[in-house]
Amino acid sequence: MPDNGTIEIDFPSYVLEYDRTLLRKSLQIAGREVAAAARRNIRSSVGGGRLYYGPGGSIGYRGGSSSGAYRASAPGQAPVSVTGTLARSIKAKLRRGATSDVETVKDAAFYAKFLEAGAKGGGPGRRNQRARGKTYVSGGRILKPRKFLSAALAQCAPDIRRRLADAAVRGVVMERVKK
Repeated sequence: MPDNGTIEIDFPSYVLEYDRTLLRKSLQIAGREVAAAARRNIRSSVGGGRLYYGPGGSIGYRGGSSSGAYRASAPGQAPVSVTGTLARSIKAKLRRGATSDVETVKDAAFYAKFLEAGAKGGGPGRRNQRARGKTYVSGGRILKPRKFLSAALAQCAPDIRRRLADAAVRGVVMERVKK
């Protein structure tokens, strides 16, 4: 006991450690949840847009082998599923890094980006106009966005926030430092 009337007490040293396994699992669950919501939205979309008659282009495109009418989705709606290619192409994958982990939800169908972001141009008889001396070429077609991935993320966002916050809190562990 020191002379000044105080008592010294030694506490063991602790350090905060962070375990990323819970956060990784929560990221994987969140990615699968968003991918499933996007697939569900595509498969349940009935379409409220333009009506097309007859088969589409090739066999695998727009039900090319089937005859009859086909109603496309309206701008702002999830795309209509005819062959199921878009819905099947949506996958979730966790990419691990040294300092951070990223969960990506991506679609492998080549036209998925056009549907999500929209597109301009195309149409018959409009090829190589720049090469033939025309300076400004505007395509006749405009595809307005049919946001299916961002809509699925917006649907799942409250659950994802809650789940990730809970995993982050549970991942903090106090460990005793040995002297």
